[in-house]
Amino acid sequence: MLTTSKRAWGLVVLLMTVALMVGACAGVNAPAAAPAESGAPAAAVFKVGLVHPSPVTDAWSGQAPAAIERMRDELGAEIANVEVADPAGYEKAFSDFASQGYTLVIGHGFQYQDAAAKVSPDFPNTYFTTVGGDKTTANFAPIDLVPGYMQALYAMGVMAGEVSKTKQAAGFTLENPATKLPLEGFRQGFESIPGNTFSMIVLRDGNDIGAGKEAALQAMAGGADILIANANLAGDGVLQAVAEEGGDTVFAIGAVGDQTSKAPQNILASAPLNIPQALFAVAQAAKDGTFQGNSVRQFTVNDEGVYPFIYNPALADIVTPEMQALVDETIAKIKSGEIVVQ
Repeated sequence: MLTTSKRAWGLVVLLMTVALMVGACAGVNAPAAAPAESGAPAAAVFKVGLVHPSPVTDAWSGQAPAAIERMRDELGAEIANVEVADPAGYEKAFSDFASQGYTLVIGHGFQYQDAAAKVSPDFPNTYFTTVGGDKTTANFAPIDLVPGYMQALYAMGVMAGEVSKTKQAAGFTLENPATKLPLEGFRQGFESIPGNTFSMIVLRDGNDIGAGKEAALQAMAGGADILIANANLAGDGVLQAVAEEGGDTVFAIGAVGDQTSKAPQNILASAPLNIPQALFAVAQAAKDGTFQGNSVRQFTVNDEGVYPFIYNPALADIVTPEMQALVDETIAKIKSGEIVVQ
């Protein structure tokens, strides 16, 4: 019995040894994962970091958290965000995320492009994008929403131009192409109505609500009865002035987000940017390994869902179905090339 047991045990050991050898060989011969097409390998954990310039309570920065939350819910991303308004901190914010193994780092604004362009070569396994910009690297590709937003605000300008009684409008912006150029689109639309004039007011600080309000009151005193602001938190000050002093003669167009609640009796319509839709496409590419560096992804009104319009039902007697149809007709002419906004 003892001899039989030794032989049986020897057989077991032999079988275990063979099994281990087969397993080892299988591991060596298993095919390697295909590399990402852009050259940046996918991280084991999909992580997305966001850098934004102002509190998430304002219309601009408030869009970005919604974007990364969708990435978390639909792409399984681990997400984090940080507010960085001081340019001295831009590079550190990008480097901090990249050094922690983040797959994608988003700078929510044109102003972050220099930092992304400088930092990205040091972290070839991380993708970078900014909302706005024209600089690129092998793993940095900004998205450009400005061309389409100029077109959308042109259509809003046409409608506002028909509503205005004084034939004067004022726009409030920052010294930043991403905020300024869309209002040039509004100007072109508003001034396409004969006799209309548009004034552009550049504010110094996008976080100064009081300065925005004071500038709006001055514009209203000068005869402007249509106001639009694309100026971060300072734009809230503009809408405060309209809500408090506009009565039933001064109106506003909401920009970037649905701003109806900030002046419910004075906002004719809002032209929000569906930034989450655009950034989600970038995140999907980063996760799939199809992210394309050395390029700028431009959006226009032909990109469905990125540039919606939201009309204020409280002012349906002013923004009539005919006015809304005018906006639709204008957008159709832009899509066909009959109207060129530039």
